[in-house]
Amino acid sequence: MTRVIYIGIDDTDNLESVGTGRVARGLGKRIEELGLGNSLGVSRHQLLVHPEIRYTSHNSSKGLAIESTAALADFFEPCIEYMKSCWQEGSDPGLCICEQMQLSPEINEFGARAEKELLSKEEAYSMAQKHGIFLRELGGDGGGVIGALSAVGLRSTGNNGRLVEVRGIRDLKGIVTVSEILNRSGIVSVHDTEGNVLGKDEQIDSLDWIRPSLINWQPVLRVTRQADDQGKARWIPAERAFRNTGGNRND
Repeated sequence: MTRVIYIGIDDTDNLESVGTGRVARGLGKRIEELGLGNSLGVSRHQLLVHPEIRYTSHNSSKGLAIESTAALADFFEPCIEYMKSCWQEGSDPGLCICEQMQLSPEINEFGARAEKELLSKEEAYSMAQKHGIFLRELGGDGGGVIGALSAVGLRSTGNNGRLVEVRGIRDLKGIVTVSEILNRSGIVSVHDTEGNVLGKDEQIDSLDWIRPSLINWQPVLRVTRQADDQGKARWIPAERAFRNTGGNRND
């Protein structure tokens, strides 16, 4: 029976390495190569930024959703092996793997709390044990288990975060119509920030960086109106790239 497996990872990087987003995208690709399932994309979830929390750039965790008929346990070792191969000095990676039936509003609430509260490893492990969820630290002080469990809780709501990996989004450059976006990527709809659906002939200035939001479990591109350098109004993505000062990347 096909069902969805959720995987959360966090804190895999340092200032010189590639970001956790790229690690998560590579993990999704590896899972598909092994025939374990079909990736439904990688999501980015913004957690609390606080002086007492160690993080590399913006304290975001990553969530994967995988359509699969494989046994849950078949994911454990491949995911551990892949993450260990990506380990970076100074990182504190955490890994969480579960399926929909293990999730509860309590896990979703844990993720929501991580967006605004300081949480502990002990609470994360206690929550995972209570629900029979696989949660493992893979280096450093293991603080990434908090973000990993949070990513699973937030991704599984179907209405949190932006998708940093969806079919075709990294090939959308320059000015593109809504029709082109829908035909060339996994994005299912283009909305303005009020939720109104744009017509298929509307033109979007992609700014060479398209990242849809996760809305009702679907990739939806949110856009907003902004004047260009000549004062002409144009549609641009509502989600914008962070400009990091560290050595790595935007997701």
